[in-house]
Parts: sequence; structure tokens; C-alpha cells
Amino acid sequence: MSPLLSHLSLSLKVVRELGLGQTISYAIYQAGKRSGYYRLATPAGNYAPLRATIHSPFVLPGREELKNFLGKQARSVIAEADEVVSGQVRLFSNPPVPLVLAPADTRWHWTHYESHPSSWGVEDIKFLWEPARFGWVFPLGRAYGLTGDEKYPAVFWRHFETFILANPPNRGPNWASAQEVALRLMALLFAARAFEESILSTPDRKAVLAGAVAA
Repeated sequence: MSPLLSHLSLSLKVVRELGLGQTISYAIYQAGKRSGYYRLATPAGNYAPLRATIHSPFVLPGREELKNFLGKQARSVIAEADEVVSGQVRLFSNPPVPLVLAPADTRWHWTHYESHPSSWGVEDIKFLWEPARFGWVFPLGRAYGLTGDEKYPAVFWRHFETFILANPPNRGPNWASAQEVALRLMALLFAARAFEESILSTPDRKAVLAGAVAA
């Protein structure tokens, strides 16, 4: 089969599998990426502190209500949070591994990493993306709600500050997936609510968090 016929056959198969609408959307996305449009539309930059209140959609229960709701599960919630405090996180329900939020390379715009897997710094991108989703924030927030122990917001702020230093807006592999960015955004909104009353959540830190949400 000639290259042209092979390409046509593959294109028809894609249309059958995805449907015409999804195929057109994908083609538009690829055109935007290859033309450089997305580099212009989502410029790489830096986080700018934002003196604004984050209106988090999360409504969290009080301490006693949370204790009653979790019951015996409260111990496992605290144990999971304490793993994060120790610098460990479980990826895909596997044994705990070090929590790493700084990719090997963030020199380029996110569009570069989507097309160059060799620049990820890991064999499988999901092991880079999973901790950067900030899913580990949820056990920290629940443990803080249960205990009021300031070590939990302290760990959040430390890792959050590590992340924003290592992952400037729209630069690096942790910005290469809109889905991953959305999941991270939800976790940051949860953190804004969960640690809102912590003595460690200073106005300056809240401004940086608001800037990261806005980015």
C-alpha cells in the first residue's frame, strides 16, 4: 500500500473510532500547536501574587462532624497524611515513593514536551504528572481538619512553594495536559479552604496561591 493510501486508511479509521466532531477538534488542536498559536495564546511566564480572595467551592465539615463521619477511618486518613509529611506519596496505590515535584527540565513551552517525550525526564509521563496533581493535599487537609496540627499546612506550603519555583506557568511537562492542570487547580482550591485558618497561611502566601490559581 502506498504511503498516501496508508495515511488515508488510517485517517478513515480515526474518524470511525472518534467520530467526525472529535476528529475535527483534534485536527484543529494539532494545527494550533504546530503553527505556534498555542505558544502565543499561553505564553510562558512567572507567577504573580494576587491580592484577591479565593472563593473555594469546597464546604468542609467541622472537626467533630468530620470525626463522626470518618469514624475508624480517621486513623488511616492521618496515617496517609503523615506519609506525606515524611516526604512520601503513594502513586496508583503502590508502595510510597519520594514526593518529587521538580521535573528534570522546564526550559521549554509546554507544547515542546508534548512532542518530545525524551525531554520528560521519566520513562512514563504519568509518574511525573501524578504527584503534580496535588492529590496528596486531600489527606493533608482532612488530617488538619481532624487534629488542627500545623504540621499539615506546613507541609502543604513547603511543597506548593517547591512546585511553583520548579514549574513556571506554561513551561515544562507539568503544563502539557489541560486535564492535569484542571486536577491540580481543584486540589489548590481545596487547600485554600482547608488551610484558610492556619497561622501558616499568611497574607503573602495566600496571594501567591491566588496567583497560582489565576495562572
